[in-house]
Amino acid sequence: MRTAKFLLIMMAAIMIVTSCDWVRSQLGMATSDQIAELKREQQRVEAERRTADSIERVKQDSLSAIVADSVAAAKQIADGSLSRSANLSNRYHVVVGSFKDYSNSERMVINLKKRGYEPSVIDFKNGFKVVSVSSYSNMSAAFNVMYKLLDENFGADDIWVYDVRQALHK
Repeated sequence: MRTAKFLLIMMAAIMIVTSCDWVRSQLGMATSDQIAELKREQQRVEAERRTADSIERVKQDSLSAIVADSVAAAKQIADGSLSRSANLSNRYHVVVGSFKDYSNSERMVINLKKRGYEPSVIDFKNGFKVVSVSSYSNMSAAFNVMYKLLDENFGADDIWVYDVRQALHK
């Protein structure tokens, strides 16, 4: 019986002593602070990995969307259903975008067509492709449409009216 008591007391003492950080450090075991630091480091590494994975997924998704839009624009150009240049018979054009790269202007045209507009592209002498959402012979009508688009938060705030008499186009 004494031996059993002694063993129980020794086991209880060992359990109490080994949970103490000082004893754990003396025995070369990790202390509670070191364990918490390891957990924080693992969580930080995991968060960085998830962020990198998310960024890579977004890059792949946006790249595939750009390729799909470009392929659709190329097909529409080949079919002749996509307007390459604007009808300059009207004097005032409501411009919603200006692009150096033609594929960007074609992507804008596709998006505008999806929204129900009949956009056109005007080639400027400086090499920019300007996307016009509509054109008017009356300046006030063009400005009314421009203000309407700005009020609707149509897109960027760089919507403007181009007057054909400025002769900036080819």
